[in-house]
Amino acid sequence: MIEAILGGTFDPVHLGHLHAARIASAALNAPTTLLLAARPRHRAAPVASVAQRWRMLQLATRGQPGLLASDLEVNRPGASYAVDTLAAMAGAKPLVWLIGSDALAMVATWHRAEDLPALCHFLVFDRPGSQRQAAPAGFRTLPSVGDLVDRKSGCICYLSANMLDISSTGVRRTVAAGGDAGALLPDEVWAYIRTNEIYRGAATGGNRS
Repeated sequence: MIEAILGGTFDPVHLGHLHAARIASAALNAPTTLLLAARPRHRAAPVASVAQRWRMLQLATRGQPGLLASDLEVNRPGASYAVDTLAAMAGAKPLVWLIGSDALAMVATWHRAEDLPALCHFLVFDRPGSQRQAAPAGFRTLPSVGDLVDRKSGCICYLSANMLDISSTGVRRTVAAGGDAGALLPDEVWAYIRTNEIYRGAATGGNRS
């Protein structure tokens, strides 16, 4: 058995995240855990609070077969680093960290990046027609997603898949401008945002996710 992990600030979680998680689950024949990066240090601070983002993630994954939500980093004090989370999750099952090809180029800048090959595999969402990023130091490229199951860690595989063109930044901009983001979000998440007036009048910068 193998465990897939899709980490993110989920500010907010949107249909693109769920689409990517389902693609990974199908490719790996395993559930995907959506793990909230509660207090990230490598990017701009999230607009929504930790509690709000965690609630939205719970709503988005509720009743979704094969999709799980994790509050591991919510309950751990201090900054949220992937390397610490992977170490805490380490066990008998290989861990597969899901990542976009653009984010892969930044892995070398992550906290204790040199420790990652001993903790996880990477499964890269490789958009058709995009330029493939090289494997980070310490990772060995495998030709097939199925090959990850037989290895504990330190491998990388590229999965060519069409992703939905949705970003959290775009959702926040739509909401801040008074627009309707219902087509970009799970229904319960959109209702929660409206009820709690999240992102209205908020700054809309930050990284795409």
